[in-house]
Amino acid sequence: MSSKKKLSTSQRGLTRRLLLAAPGAIASSLLLPLNAFAAEPLVLIVNKKNSATPSRAELTAIFTTRKLSWGAGKRIVPFNFPPKHSIRTRFDRSLLNMAPDDVARYWIDRRIRGGSAPPKQVGNAQLIVRLVAKLNGAIGYVPRSAVNDSVRVLREL
Repeated sequence: MSSKKKLSTSQRGLTRRLLLAAPGAIASSLLLPLNAFAAEPLVLIVNKKNSATPSRAELTAIFTTRKLSWGAGKRIVPFNFPPKHSIRTRFDRSLLNMAPDDVARYWIDRRIRGGSAPPKQVGNAQLIVRLVAKLNGAIGYVPRSAVNDSVRVLREL
């Protein structure tokens, strides 16, 4: 007599699904170091010549374009990642306390009511650092590892 038990149809289906899912689970566990970048802290950066120290409320006003100039009348030039970018989503949730859909609705409402245009969109952290370094009134946010000595860090989010 054989010691093997015959599996029912539902048990065979479950076993098959587990075996098919295993490679995906293994692959995703191998990719964990790549996802560590997603957990890296974001920092707000400004041009080195900018000595402003805006409050959290002022930063929110800057990135919703309700505050358009620094104290001395110098125009603020905010830079944002594109809407679906994971860094942008983290930033919007952290500083603005808004989900992506809420942010989209906010900008649609601003456009309808004739408000200021949204911040310029840049999809690359190194480019944001370079732009902020070149433009006196610029402000942006990037992962901490993208920062170099050409910009000043305002705060970590």
